[in-house]
Amino acid sequence: MLGRKNGTDKKIPSAGAIDYRFKIVYDMFMTDQTLSTTPQAGMFSQRISRLVAPPRWVPLPTACAALTGLIGFVGAIFFSFGMLFMWVFGAALHPLDEWRLSRSYAEAPAIIESVKPTNANVNRTPVYEYRFHFQPGDGEPVNGTCYTTGQTWQDGDRVAAHYLPENPEVARLEGSRRSMFSPWIILFLLIFPTVGLAFFVPPIVSGVKKIKLLRSGEITGATSISSSPTNTSINNVPVMKYSYEFRDRLGAIYTGASKALPTEKIGDEAAEPILYLPSNPQQSMLVDALPLKLPLEVDEEGHWRHRGSIKPVLLFLLAWSLVLVHVAVAIIVLF
Repeated sequence: MLGRKNGTDKKIPSAGAIDYRFKIVYDMFMTDQTLSTTPQAGMFSQRISRLVAPPRWVPLPTACAALTGLIGFVGAIFFSFGMLFMWVFGAALHPLDEWRLSRSYAEAPAIIESVKPTNANVNRTPVYEYRFHFQPGDGEPVNGTCYTTGQTWQDGDRVAAHYLPENPEVARLEGSRRSMFSPWIILFLLIFPTVGLAFFVPPIVSGVKKIKLLRSGEITGATSISSSPTNTSINNVPVMKYSYEFRDRLGAIYTGASKALPTEKIGDEAAEPILYLPSNPQQSMLVDALPLKLPLEVDEEGHWRHRGSIKPVLLFLLAWSLVLVHVAVAIIVLF
């Protein structure tokens, strides 16, 4: 039964009235409504009542959908393209060389062989290129190139060169840089991969919780459900926050909340099913609010059944491949 806070009830048709039920749920956008239920044995639909006691099997497509989903996949693509730009343009900035030279370096006198302006400008000031040579200790002479914003030296000037003792080829003149632009630009390039990770990581964290609930959660029914619209919308449809109360197997009362788009599935059962962890009942979720885009059904043996395609598995593998390839490249470059 679906009832308003003032006590007026609306009876939801039980057979084929999907559009009407959706309208009732959608009407919650403007006013909070409460679904009052009293969980009793046999009040769940058959797809839930047959669920075996935990631990239970979670199908691979369901697990992949929980860990990635569309948002995670979009995040992986954004991260991958952002890293491609960073490898292409960031490599020319020599950020690691600049960092190593800032920490420790050897010094030797250098002679500037040529000075010329480049086509680059920083705040309308031309960037100059310097070619120089120096002799690191008892080693062979080394030729190098560095840059400054605005002209600092002339041909033939003698300037101290800073270089890495273990690799004298990595060198620059004192007060200059190895790249045409400041290596700090790499922070701008890192914005795009960071945004991608911001979309990719949260679904993983929440997905682990979903899988844990599906595998180890116990089933119970909500004693009451209230709904209110959030500030988030998808395709101009507000995401709803469903707050509920339930009793664990010891009779203790707990509260929880789940967010989901309006759906006729929430409120269509006498006792809306909830999964909670017996070890930590604070972790719970409405079964029909799990954002898996996959039907959660129970097979004859009481385990979760998957009737969808393998698309979630393919998206999961592709998303992680896009991320791990760049992680491997970063490890190789850094170490």
